[in-house]
Amino acid sequence: MKTLKIVFVLQFIGCFVNGQAPAKITEFDKMKQKTMDFALKNIDSADVYAIKMMKIAKVSQSDLMYADALSTMALIKQYESKLDEALQLNNESFELNKKLKNNKNIASNYYRFGNIYNSKGDFISATKYYLQCFEIAENEKMFSLEQKVYRKLSVINISQNKFNEALKYGIKATEIAQRTSTDENDEAENFLNLATCYKYLKQNDLAEANFKKAYQFFEKTNYPFKMADVLCEMAGVYVESDLIKSINISLKAQKIFDSINPESITSINNIGNLGGRLFTLAKSDSLIQKIDNKEIPSTKNKILLKAITYLEKAVKFSKKQGITQAILFYGGELSDIQAYKGDYENAYNNLQNKFKYNDSLFSQKNKNAIAKLESEKEVLQLNAENKQKSILNKVLVGSTVGLLLVGFLSYRNFRNRQKLQQSKITELEKDKQLSAVDAMLKGQEDERNRIAKDLHDGLGGMLSGVKISFLNMKENLIMSAENVIVFEQSISQLDSTISELRKIAHNLMPEALVRFGLNDAVKDFCTSIMTATHINIIYESMGEARGLDNTANTYIYRIIQELINNAVKHGKPSQILVQLTTTPNKILITVEDDGRGIDLDKKAISKGIGLTNIEHRVNYFKGNVAFEPKKPQRTVVNIELNV
Repeated sequence: MKTLKIVFVLQFIGCFVNGQAPAKITEFDKMKQKTMDFALKNIDSADVYAIKMMKIAKVSQSDLMYADALSTMALIKQYESKLDEALQLNNESFELNKKLKNNKNIASNYYRFGNIYNSKGDFISATKYYLQCFEIAENEKMFSLEQKVYRKLSVINISQNKFNEALKYGIKATEIAQRTSTDENDEAENFLNLATCYKYLKQNDLAEANFKKAYQFFEKTNYPFKMADVLCEMAGVYVESDLIKSINISLKAQKIFDSINPESITSINNIGNLGGRLFTLAKSDSLIQKIDNKEIPSTKNKILLKAITYLEKAVKFSKKQGITQAILFYGGELSDIQAYKGDYENAYNNLQNKFKYNDSLFSQKNKNAIAKLESEKEVLQLNAENKQKSILNKVLVGSTVGLLLVGFLSYRNFRNRQKLQQSKITELEKDKQLSAVDAMLKGQEDERNRIAKDLHDGLGGMLSGVKISFLNMKENLIMSAENVIVFEQSISQLDSTISELRKIAHNLMPEALVRFGLNDAVKDFCTSIMTATHINIIYESMGEARGLDNTANTYIYRIIQELINNAVKHGKPSQILVQLTTTPNKILITVEDDGRGIDLDKKAISKGIGLTNIEHRVNYFKGNVAFEPKKPQRTVVNIELNV
């Protein structure tokens, strides 16, 4: 108790040493905490508390408190994408902390400078400030700041496509956080950063796992802005493998952004990416048919209009924030869509705007270079040369417009050729995969035949010989009544073993399939299952009778065999309906049972060997499998094969 009193007195004295009354410090801390709590949840509320915090700091006349308030306000302005204001506020805080010689707060200012320049896309300046921050953090044992710097350096390397370097920094950040940090948001940020590295390194399983961990942490701490940020990055994982899922995730992220800060840099990127992905979706009729979200239009033209709306919004917000690179990229995407729709006038106008901003960006680089010239004379000479060039440029304006149009059309043709080549490559890869699957399945069937033959002719024959030998021995032996009973039981067990062996050999390669064909083989299999399990199996064969090759017969038989076995094993039904329909170009298979039903979510999480083999065989015939949604006391599987 005495120790607690001493601590309280020291804290109380410390408040007055800094020139503030204890009550004001408490109020300031309360406002700062609320500001930070709302920073990533509701930026408007955060702004209100930040202003109150600034007022308390000014009244206090404490440089230490005012520097802290300025730094916190800089963070809020950064989240609002008001980067120049953020830079000015953090600079004021930095000057006060230098005056106070407060190294820890100076390190925080360096870190904030790095973040602001990073948002501006000035990675050189950002890296410089991060390294200055790291030097102080390392000396002062500021482990939390050390791991944050490593994470930011990882982000910068990602921006420069140095993904292996980014991963190294990300792992260092995670290691420090695991040793020293108790902040769940730090852990979430590290998982998010690692996931992004794995995504660009095409290690999608690791990327998805880390994205999910990050999302769970941010959801737990109720940070919607970061939840949306995670969703944006996660959507990128599925762009190539499942475009519709990628769009659905981006739409979920945008709902969060719209409720918090729709004009933030992250939101702009998400809006632009949505536009680009919808454009890709609109060009695929097969994908349009798979749309399962009411927020996505169901026709090509409506999807294109939605894509244009998103891209126009991305360009508009980018102009407002002065993000030239985003204007160039999304303006180019917008031009591509308009050209695809045949709206060449707007496509051309957007292309010109893109070139204009590109020239503006180039001009800014020239200005930076001019600032480094050592003498005014060199600048004057450069201006004179520019005047001469401007006269020549006016003469060439007309021809430039024509060249732009020709260039645009050439670019379109080049893109179309690229897409055609990519389509051919994808088709070849699919053919190669099918050949590999075919070889694997045929190998399995050959091995089944070999094992069945060995069991039936080899082991089966040997067991039959053993039985005959025992029977011959019985005639020459004198046995008691008890031994006769035991002997008869042994002969009976041997008969059962031989019968079971023949049944296994029959399942491995049914004799009926080889001798009588597919229809009789399926009937025979259904009858054997009914006998063994007492489950009523109704088999119906419909359509025209046409001959199939051995491979098709074997694969179809195996599919039906696996579906019936799954129903018996997992569904525990009393009745199974099996339908085999033959049309001129297709084979249709339906297996329906009145069992417990199938949970599609569990099926998606864990596929057994049986389901995998079914998929391989269906893919071989370029068919598809459809499981009806889970219903009580019912499972229906429909398969369509192009054979």
